[in-house]
Amino acid sequence: MGSLKTPLRAGLEALARAGCRVTSLHPMFGPDTELLSGRHVIFIDMGHAAALQQAQDLFAPTMAERIVMGLDEHDRLIAYVLGLSHALNIAFFTALADSGEAATRLGQMSSTTFDAQLEVASRVAAESPELYFEIQSLNDYGGESLAALSTAVERVVQAVRTKNAAAFTALMTRGRAYLDARAAVRAS
Repeated sequence: MGSLKTPLRAGLEALARAGCRVTSLHPMFGPDTELLSGRHVIFIDMGHAAALQQAQDLFAPTMAERIVMGLDEHDRLIAYVLGLSHALNIAFFTALADSGEAATRLGQMSSTTFDAQLEVASRVAAESPELYFEIQSLNDYGGESLAALSTAVERVVQAVRTKNAAAFTALMTRGRAYLDARAAVRAS
């Protein structure tokens, strides 16, 4: 069980070669979760169908959504699901801390968007820096999502700096379409 799989590849493959029934899982929720409805559990297929099925059967009586994928696909996608979301929130609270503006003062005039983002960022800030650093630094695919974040921020900065309303609108429109597609799938 763990957030990353590629650092464990050699060990998992050695166990499989030794004849062990091997699979790996990644619960996408923390230990304080009480109900698994709407929560995801990712199962890594290491080539042993019975081990994979036995691990999935542990969650059969729950409402957890079970997803099966390969080791590399897991870490590539986790770079966005965990790595990007963590990095975004770390950047958000770092920018605020570096701003010189007191959190209490900003809270006195906050908006619903700011409050929602601050709530998520506060939860990230309360987590283990060591764990979050490992998620960022040990993922073979982590650089891809960090580069995407950097590029996206630069595109926003460039659109604002050059007063290019069309470019800014295009970013917002494309993002809305991307998120609407996810909302449509969830609604069905």
